[in-house]
Amino acid sequence: MPYKVVLTVLETRGERPCSYYKVGDRITFEGAEIVKEESDRLCIYALSALFPYITALTRDTPKEDWINRKETIQCPDDARPVIFKITREPI
Repeated sequence: MPYKVVLTVLETRGERPCSYYKVGDRITFEGAEIVKEESDRLCIYALSALFPYITALTRDTPKEDWINRKETIQCPDDARPVIFKITREPI
């Protein structure tokens, strides 16, 4: 069963937090597609780090697989990281 994956910004960290994303912003994926009508801003740096996780999260995986226990994902900016909450919905 494929899944829709919604990433929602939980928080931004750092002395000068990311000015691009704000709490509550969302990015929605269905398979390889970004659902632009259900997404806010798209940062290419965050997306490049998130794609390997999205690939696994949109697929049906064994219940015991580690990806099913993952609740958050962080963008790779070590000075101003953005923390995304993961929500999976069956399609």
